[in-house]
Amino acid sequence: MGSFRGMLQALPLVGTWFQEGDIQPEEVRAFWRHMQRCFQTDAVQLAGSLGDGPFGPSGLCHAGGARPCPRHVAAVGPCLHLPFEVGVPRAGWDLWRQVVACVHAHQHILQDEAAGPAAWARNEVEALRSNVELHFWRRGTTPSPWRLASRLRTLGCRSEDITRAGHELALASASVRQGAVENEASHVALQWLEAHVPHLRWNKAYHPNAR
Repeated sequence: MGSFRGMLQALPLVGTWFQEGDIQPEEVRAFWRHMQRCFQTDAVQLAGSLGDGPFGPSGLCHAGGARPCPRHVAAVGPCLHLPFEVGVPRAGWDLWRQVVACVHAHQHILQDEAAGPAAWARNEVEALRSNVELHFWRRGTTPSPWRLASRLRTLGCRSEDITRAGHELALASASVRQGAVENEASHVALQWLEAHVPHLRWNKAYHPNAR
C-alpha cells in the first residue's frame, strides 16, 4: 500500500489530492532538517535510485562501512544515502514513509556498528521499535510484530534470531500501546510532530510518554 500511495501522491495534477490529510512536502523537509540538526547527520540522494527495495523492514539498511545501495536508505557513518528526494513522493516512498524512514535511520545512527546476523537482528529490532512508536502515534494501532520480524530474513538473520525478534517486538508493541516511547530518535521525532503536525495524531487526547 505504501508503494501505491507514494505513486498516487506523485501523480501530476491530482497528486496533491492524495496528499490531503497526510504530512505535507514542506513539513517532511522541515522534519528531516530538524532530525539531521539534532543528530548531526548528512543526507545525499543516490543518483539513479530505483525506489522501493527488498532490503530492510523500513527500506533501510544499517550499512556500517558498506557501499550504499541504490534501492534503500543506507546509514553509512553519519551520512544517510537516500533513494528519494526528501519531500517528493514516489512509488515506494509516500510522504509519511519518508518520515518513518528518517526516524528509523537516526536510531541506527545511535547504535554501535554491528557484526554478524545476530547483532544485525538486535540493532534492527531496536530501530523497528521506532516504526512501531510512530505507527501508534499516527494510527492508534501497532503493526504485526511477526510480519516486521520476518523481514529480517533480508539481513541474512537466522530463524532463531527472527523468532526472538518477533517476541521482542511483541513485547515492545505492548508497551507502546500503553504510551511508552523508549527510542531516542522517536522521542525527538514525536516532540517535533506534536509541535508542528498534532492534527495527524490518531487521538487528540493521546500523548506519548517518553521514558
